Amino acid sequence: MSNTATSANTSMPQLGRTPPTLSYFCVYNPSLAQSEENPKDQILYYTAKKVVPADVKMKQVGLAQALVNFSSAFSPTHPAQNVHSQKNRLVFYQPEPDFWLHMCIELGVLRKQVKDQKGKEKLVTEYLDSQLNDRAIESVLKLGYEQFKLLNGTMTSILDILDRRVLMHRIEEFFSEWIWTWDFDRLDRMVFSGVFNGVPTIWYNNNDTNLEVIQALDQVLEEKYEMAHMMVLDEKHELVYRSDTLSMVDVRALRKYVCQQIQQNQENVQQEKPPTASKKDKLSGFKSFTRTLSNTHILDYFSSNKDDKPDDLSDTEEAEAEAEQNEPSSTDEQQTEPIHGEFHDIVRVYLSSRSELAMEEQELLEEYLLIMYKHKSGLIWSFLIPSFANGADEFITNPTTLPELEKHLTDHDLDNIITSLKEEKDTKQEKGLVNLVKVNHIIPYI
Repeated sequence: MSNTATSANTSMPQLGRTPPTLSYFCVYNPSLAQSEENPKDQILYYTAKKVVPADVKMKQVGLAQALVNFSSAFSPTHPAQNVHSQKNRLVFYQPEPDFWLHMCIELGVLRKQVKDQKGKEKLVTEYLDSQLNDRAIESVLKLGYEQFKLLNGTMTSILDILDRRVLMHRIEEFFSEWIWTWDFDRLDRMVFSGVFNGVPTIWYNNNDTNLEVIQALDQVLEEKYEMAHMMVLDEKHELVYRSDTLSMVDVRALRKYVCQQIQQNQENVQQEKPPTASKKDKLSGFKSFTRTLSNTHILDYFSSNKDDKPDDLSDTEEAEAEAEQNEPSSTDEQQTEPIHGEFHDIVRVYLSSRSELAMEEQELLEEYLLIMYKHKSGLIWSFLIPSFANGADEFITNPTTLPELEKHLTDHDLDNIITSLKEEKDTKQEKGLVNLVKVNHIIPYI
């Protein structure tokens, strides 16, 4: 009986499928190898799923250069190439002159037992080359580079202004976390944002009243705080508004980063929030701002406020606090959480969009302070101030600046603007006017 059962089981020969995995990833620049004696200087970053000797790394990079040189002869204007082999997929992407992102992916494998003509079982291994989409892989690499550039500037500028060691540190800081988050079995979910470069967008007519109100607010903020650009996303992360000076290419990178930060903040709050709030928590005032990814440069505004809080409360103070909390009071609500919304950590970002303060002859990306504000309605407001603007130093040094900014927004009837926007959005969704805007189509007002 057991032999019969075994035979029945092996008649269905599939043993299982192994998904694609990253073998190694590297960033290199051949021009940095100044002599044949120091070829390793061209490797700015390398990571692999297992330990790789230095000589093997050099052979892999050497093979990559040879393949790129060969394929460039057939497509000299294409910055990305792919090489298919029986077991691997080699991907090359050139984001800047002389800089290359290179990865090797081990193909997914399907192993099964089949019977030959003589009825004898044998193991068959099939490498699933068709399950990896070249365009999807290239596009996700491009998105990764865009996020790196958003937070650090171009690799060329870092190398020119700072040095090779700083560049290596910045690259490692970003890509060491990012590259291992890939799920090659779910590349189809990345294709939407990667291949199509889409930003879900709510359309407005040029004479739309809400559009005019937001544009007026945009202008007021520019005059008062020297804000160069503004972007608004709704609770579903659809684009509600962008300044006409902010390019859609920058919108795509900003939107992805802002959404990641908001999600990270929500996860941090859920992890840190106790099942029931303690008396001390109820008196602690504003919740701490979100922790940021390791590759961001954060300007912590409220650390002094946090340090001023007592480590613990005496029994008498706790009793007094409990008595006060039992009394309904609008003042208590103001102490426990932001009434209108909350700001997130301010980050330095680098955009191709120009401000009026930028020098026309300047070719480098412009550095901005990104201020993220999530309103209680769920709308996310992003404000961008040139880092060299007159008001930039005040944002860095003055802890009252952000509360003043929120007050300025509420004084300009922000709540009514948002209510009107949400009502109009619902109407437009019913009419099917929420569309996917491609990055290569620049629309004056979106």
